[in-house]
Amino acid sequence: MLTVEGLTVRADGVELVHDVSFAIAPGERVGLIGESGSGKSLTALSLMGLLPEGVTASGAARLGARDLVGVPEKRLKDLRGRELSMVFQEPMTALNPLMRVGAQVAEVMTLHGVSRAEAGRRALALLERVRLPEPAQIARAYPHQLSGGQRQRVMLAIALANEPGLLICDEPTTALDVTVQKQMLELIAEVAPALLFITHDLAVVASVCERVIVMYGGRVVETGPIREVFTHPRHRYTEGLLAASRLTPRGTRLPTIKGSVPPAGAFPEGCVFGNRCPHATPRCDTPPALTGDGHAHACWHPAD
Repeated sequence: MLTVEGLTVRADGVELVHDVSFAIAPGERVGLIGESGSGKSLTALSLMGLLPEGVTASGAARLGARDLVGVPEKRLKDLRGRELSMVFQEPMTALNPLMRVGAQVAEVMTLHGVSRAEAGRRALALLERVRLPEPAQIARAYPHQLSGGQRQRVMLAIALANEPGLLICDEPTTALDVTVQKQMLELIAEVAPALLFITHDLAVVASVCERVIVMYGGRVVETGPIREVFTHPRHRYTEGLLAASRLTPRGTRLPTIKGSVPPAGAFPEGCVFGNRCPHATPRCDTPPALTGDGHAHACWHPAD
């Protein structure tokens, strides 16, 4: 379904994402996790051809046999919304405040050749499919008249409008309360074709995905089946993330990863996690390669 090889993203000569490679099979649900500033969203925007001005991508990414990197905008427009779609973190900034909801869902289909009448009919069906109450009434509403959870479901309906083969979700449940978040995750797992799910919430990705990619400093540091990675992490960064997410007894200090994510261009030249890792040695001044079959990691001193 999706093959990414050596994806690198630069801005003003600074590498923001370095040599990222992974693949997603048809029907597979893959999580992409890491702290803010790890390069997760830039990776997704590179695949969609939606990088900000002045930010460029190189390397290769293919959806089936179609190239996604370095191709004309016209070809990407033909793919976006039809063969791959994206659900963004904040629907209020992604939806047009001056258009009724039903018209926005229908517009995605008319841009790809569906008649207005047929698009309107399908829009109502999609709003019902994403479990919005009274779809006809919702279709006539403007985005500001809906709750956050309802707006996010509208975004999901738009993403699914042309039945894409791959759905990318970038922190789609961050702004939702726990109950609505659970409903959205169940819905995404039910309706998504192949899925790339971006989040910093380990519990969320564990409930939706089968495989996980851990990013830090714009690099993939560990990847593998989610059950194996979460129960037997190898990279020290993954180990730290998991330790910080576990419940601790009352009165016990919550484990944390020391320091903070450096700004772009300020990561160590060797292992990108070296300046925050308690196990770092002089060997970590040399970048480790991503090694291992199935469950791979890039760490000179992997966890047992």
